[in-house]
Amino acid sequence: MLYRGLLLLALAAFAAAASGRQHKICVPEIVMDACKKMVEQGKTIGVLMSCVPARDRIECISKVKDHEADFEAVEPEDMYIAAQLADDSFSVFKEIRTKLEPQAEFRYEAVSVIHKDLDINNVKGLRGLASCHTGVGRNVGYKIPITKLTKAGVLGPLSNTSMSPRENELKALSSFFSKGCLVGQWSPDPDINARWKQTYSNLCELCERPEVCDYPDKNSGYEGALRCLAESGGQVAWTKVVFVRKFFGLPHGNHPVPKSTYNPDDFAYFCPDGTKKPIRGTPCTWAARPWPGFMASTSINDQDVKELRDEIAKLNNLGESTHATWIAKVLTINNKTLAVDNTPQSPLKFLEKAKYKDVIERDVLEPRRTVRLCVSTPAEMSKCEVLKTGAYSRDIRPSLLCVKHDDCISAVAQKKAELVVLDAHHAVNAENKNLRPLLNERYIGKSEQDIVGAVRKGSPVTSMQELRGKRACLLPNNNAGYFGVIKLLLKNNLIPKTNCPYEKSLNEFFSTVEQSMDPVKCLVEGKGDVAFVPLSALHQSDTTQMNLLCPSGLGKITDTGCGLITIPPRMVMTSKDLSDVQIEEALQSLLSAANLYSKHPELFRMFGNFDNQPNVIFSNHADGMVAVKDVLPSYEEYKKWMVDMSKCNA
Repeated sequence: MLYRGLLLLALAAFAAAASGRQHKICVPEIVMDACKKMVEQGKTIGVLMSCVPARDRIECISKVKDHEADFEAVEPEDMYIAAQLADDSFSVFKEIRTKLEPQAEFRYEAVSVIHKDLDINNVKGLRGLASCHTGVGRNVGYKIPITKLTKAGVLGPLSNTSMSPRENELKALSSFFSKGCLVGQWSPDPDINARWKQTYSNLCELCERPEVCDYPDKNSGYEGALRCLAESGGQVAWTKVVFVRKFFGLPHGNHPVPKSTYNPDDFAYFCPDGTKKPIRGTPCTWAARPWPGFMASTSINDQDVKELRDEIAKLNNLGESTHATWIAKVLTINNKTLAVDNTPQSPLKFLEKAKYKDVIERDVLEPRRTVRLCVSTPAEMSKCEVLKTGAYSRDIRPSLLCVKHDDCISAVAQKKAELVVLDAHHAVNAENKNLRPLLNERYIGKSEQDIVGAVRKGSPVTSMQELRGKRACLLPNNNAGYFGVIKLLLKNNLIPKTNCPYEKSLNEFFSTVEQSMDPVKCLVEGKGDVAFVPLSALHQSDTTQMNLLCPSGLGKITDTGCGLITIPPRMVMTSKDLSDVQIEEALQSLLSAANLYSKHPELFRMFGNFDNQPNVIFSNHADGMVAVKDVLPSYEEYKKWMVDMSKCNA
């Protein structure tokens, strides 16, 4: 039986190989292991495929364009990036739809619902109504109505230069509608969020909990917006078609017909042209969100497309029948979705068919606003440009702009840029040139870095005192981590406080000092006996062959209490002379990007290697950012330490 099974497997693989070439799927490197499992399981059903790793989905787009890979799984925002890069180089050849609506043209369609007897015959009539929304920043309940009402010339103005783009939108909605329910995080900064909700409190009046105006709320979301309309005094609701039919107990897709206490004949769709349509009939839509899907290079021929479609379908069935985890990680399909063939088209046509391109490009402020991030190296400039492109596609406003200067501290001080990301050591110096901290990196939820001493397993070194004469791997000497080691040696009386300058004492204590932005790699390659690194950096490395020098002795990587000294986080600095709105815009843009990409590194690897280089702009081991509100103890302590060190070195 075993022989027969192996023979069938070999025959299936041979048949697949004979039918065409082996196709290459590009995947973010964080799901590479899952992709390899998919490939191995795929062989059992005759699907021969290989995985091409990329930093993230954005790099996958470039790899498909450059024929390093044949296809990848994408969302509409990824398609937008591809369209901007080289629209005619790509083809969306398959869509990922829901099993309940496999025939639906779009993922969802945005509609406006009103009471049928409401006296309204054009979009201007929406002014002064009580409006129910799904939530702030969401497509059908926020981005689409703002985009379409602005284009219709009835919402606005949105050009108040004393306000950020988001506040301009909130003020416009607050002025246009008499009251509403618009829950969610209006700003990623808690203080700004609270201030805006107090200023534009009428947008929270219809919510279940107006004083909170956040999730969970029975009047939020697709169905909640309709409940707000039907029960809580709303006059217009912004939601999507499938939930309208569900709410009113009407057939929709393959769903069972639900029971409803609401009469659909009491309500109507309100159309962009000012007309009304019955809820039981065909809806009029304002825009739609396209399905996600699969995008290939146009260099592959029709036969390849046919084979790819068949292979994806087979993998879809295989992954679902075996409950494989790779189906969601690699193909982005779950037990409620499936891959469906479509008419291949360019990403731009795919978006425009749904009237979705202008929703992505929603940038309603005139003049258009940007936040300039200053960088100094070619690698930083490349990464910044990718970040700018990705953030714009994901509705992060104001949009980022990348500027390159040899001296970014001076550039920010002279208002040639708004932001620069600096190690804490440089941040202290920047404060003397009229810069101030705006954001700081976060590491495993902390706004400070615990420096640990890592040694290889089997090392004779078991304590700090045994490090004299050993080889050390350190961060560069323009880095707080480097000076943190000096402070550590002083703290443990391993170098005398009177022996100045301290850098000379450090070099005399160790036999050699290897400075590197990747000290972990330095240790693994045998260039040092000990590496002083942030503890959070070790969580991204193969640490099975390492131990830590803890205050109590040798410990494991997982042991707590092994931090030897604390240093401040990397800081985002800005000019002290910026206006409040400029500060707000800068914070909004970069913090929103950090929040998004820390949760979804598969979209863009904001924290991690870029072009095989570590710590480009941001620390590899950071897991997000937070706004600087109060005094950061580690930063203030470091500033005092720098004063003491400068006295020694004077």
